[in-house]
Amino acid sequence: MIPLAKMPKDHRKDIQIVLSDIDDTLTTDGVFPAKSYTALEALCATGMTVVLITGRPAGWCDMIARFFPVDAVVGENGALCFYRDGVHVRQIWHDTVETRTGNLAQLHEIARGIIADFPGTALAQDNPWRASDVAVDFAEDVVPLSLETAEAIRARFEAEGATAKVSSIHVNAWFGNYDKLSMFLRWLDTVRHQDVSDIIDQAVYVGDSPNDVPMFKRFPHSVGVKNIMHYDLRADECPCFITSGVSANGFIELAEMLMDARK
Repeated sequence: MIPLAKMPKDHRKDIQIVLSDIDDTLTTDGVFPAKSYTALEALCATGMTVVLITGRPAGWCDMIARFFPVDAVVGENGALCFYRDGVHVRQIWHDTVETRTGNLAQLHEIARGIIADFPGTALAQDNPWRASDVAVDFAEDVVPLSLETAEAIRARFEAEGATAKVSSIHVNAWFGNYDKLSMFLRWLDTVRHQDVSDIIDQAVYVGDSPNDVPMFKRFPHSVGVKNIMHYDLRADECPCFITSGVSANGFIELAEMLMDARK
């Protein structure tokens, strides 16, 4: 990974779309600082498109789409996208209500067995607001467990036929082949009437954990905040650039660099 400060100046000027994870990318130690909100607001004020892409639940995403200075938010690792349309918030879903309801019942049954077999884990407290997936907490509201434990939980979900990804705090699981990238591309096509090839050189993605890998691999201007170093990612899974700051400080580093390039 290349230090972010070495991103070519010509590339910085080309960026028109900022895509960002939330937890441990915009937040630090579970807190969303004022400087992250201010940076989002400032990026939007320059005319950039800002899309947040997260594993957090539908209920949270509705609030983010309505009250944050962003154009759209992709949630539950690609199950949904809520976006601004003038004063209204519109919704895109990967699955129907009937499919989501059936999947959730099965996922919760699997999760109960996993929690029983992995002492110290728990259902994430944001689960009541989830529509398509289930989250097992290994590092947010429980005594933090190892990444090896998180990977074992991921493997258990996959053995049950689910797709599962490890974030910095949860193991998220769902039924289906979608991910963060696929729903962003669907929003891009449906709302902006663009293909990824139209914007590939104009977009930057910033994240911090393994569930960001689909985005890291697709966007050449991908950025990891410094805490991405906690994970043993393969070379082909890593972002191109890395910040000197961790978590929200890393995001601010990127945002300030992009805004300076536009002056």
